[in-house]
Amino acid sequence: MILYAAETILYLTFLGMDIFGLGNTTPLKFLSILLLTLSVLDFREKTVTIALAFTAAADVFLLLLDRYYEAGILCFIAVQICYALRLQKETGGSFLPYLLSPLAGLAACSIRGFGLTEALAAAYIALFAVNLVRACILAGSRQERKWLLFAVGLALFFCCDLCVGLHNLPGLGSAGLHRFANVAMWGFYLPGQCFIRASAYPAVRKETVL
Repeated sequence: MILYAAETILYLTFLGMDIFGLGNTTPLKFLSILLLTLSVLDFREKTVTIALAFTAAADVFLLLLDRYYEAGILCFIAVQICYALRLQKETGGSFLPYLLSPLAGLAACSIRGFGLTEALAAAYIALFAVNLVRACILAGSRQERKWLLFAVGLALFFCCDLCVGLHNLPGLGSAGLHRFANVAMWGFYLPGQCFIRASAYPAVRKETVL
């Protein structure tokens, strides 16, 4: 498929440039996310389309502008709300974990005296963790290509966020670990978004006519 071929070229290019320190890769990274977003504007799965639109918006703040971090995190919270709705529609059950998890993150930051950015990040990662667990459970129980792709995509996305957290905590870990995190965050991020996008367009197997 042309889209994934283009994404692969962009991915290998900016990853190689990051590894060898060959220049500014921000335009290539944002282009890769923008292409994914444009590719889902047929609204085949509205939650995925809206989530990828919020993903691109978040990257405007966090990647292109490198400022207004609270706005960027709020966009990513909106992304996770979209994925929560997608999972909730499929699995049903209680919506309580989605309500309690971000509140728990906010409460923990309030107790420790962290600022707004840290509080929003805690609420985001708590909501994300619930989505990841539910997606993995759904993929394991259904064994359907669509939900397997979605679970893998969220897992890679979560690994990206772990690298972002490490990047923003310079006192944690060695210098080598931080260099790895700086490259790996996008090493995980773009493939994760591609898997999530692919989960909205699962391949349909053709039946053999005898």
